[in-house]
Amino acid sequence: MNGTLSEFLNLLDLRGQTWCFVDVRSSGGFSMPPSDGVLFYAVVQGSVQIAGIAGGTIELRPGSVAMILSGEPHALRTTPDSPTRRLDFLCDEQSVDVPPTITIGRSGPVEARVLSAKLKVSWPSGLRRVSMPPVVMLGTDRTNYSRLSAVRAETLQMSATGTGATALLTRLAALMLTASLRNHPQCLLLFKSSEWNDPIANALHLIGSDPSADWSVARLARKVGMGRSSFAARFTAQTGRTPMEVITERRMQYAAELLQQGELKIIEISARAGYRSEAAFSRRFARYFGVSPGSVRRNAQMNDKSGEAAPALHTLLTSAHPHCPA
Repeated sequence: MNGTLSEFLNLLDLRGQTWCFVDVRSSGGFSMPPSDGVLFYAVVQGSVQIAGIAGGTIELRPGSVAMILSGEPHALRTTPDSPTRRLDFLCDEQSVDVPPTITIGRSGPVEARVLSAKLKVSWPSGLRRVSMPPVVMLGTDRTNYSRLSAVRAETLQMSATGTGATALLTRLAALMLTASLRNHPQCLLLFKSSEWNDPIANALHLIGSDPSADWSVARLARKVGMGRSSFAARFTAQTGRTPMEVITERRMQYAAELLQQGELKIIEISARAGYRSEAAFSRRFARYFGVSPGSVRRNAQMNDKSGEAAPALHTLLTSAHPHCPA
């Protein structure tokens, strides 16, 4: 049975807490290197140009929103000749609870204010990002494929205040992305021609959406309607890893994110990551990342007290052993 567009779009996932307001002076702009995430820009005041996407320039005015899906390097500035510099906050994926304000440019008045984010993205299994539109936009003069009119820059700006703001903003961004892609002809064509709904894609979605579940190869195979042996062989052939390696990776990533947030006790995080014993979880975490859960928690708490953003999670992920069994 063919899957539905809703099932396809539900496999898209945006995560992260890297949000900030960027005040751009007439003498400044910022550049972004190639990225494997989604860059989000909502213009609150003034106007900006984004150069480098699909070889062209995007004009954004107040109320306009652009989501860069292609990962291409680009520059955002108020005028074509404005100098740019690397925006470390976004590049380093600093995690915050409330978006700070960063001013770009040495002199002159603030010409534009842009709510900006760099978010992690999970695509449906087997989907190549180059198949997606390089950028989707709302509130511009270009064709607007979204029928969602309630969530615009004004709503985002109001949502950017108070504790928990970045979690709310990320969910709103995911809603806007889904709404924009739902009627985009390129997305519809991809959905009709893709094999995204194969059993392995479904298994990956199950693992990602509920990492704390008591997953086993046999249970995953039953969920997607395959025999255990054939499922395990096909899963490894398509992903290059065994099901249990992928389960461990997702559990460890999820646990690391919860530790960075600092809201739950380690024993609570171990349960959410699918471990019945805090000691077993701590051993697995230390073996996977090379650091203990307690050290990650203490580091996050120290940054909270100092008012600084927690370090990028990718510094942990890059140290992970890629084939650690569950």
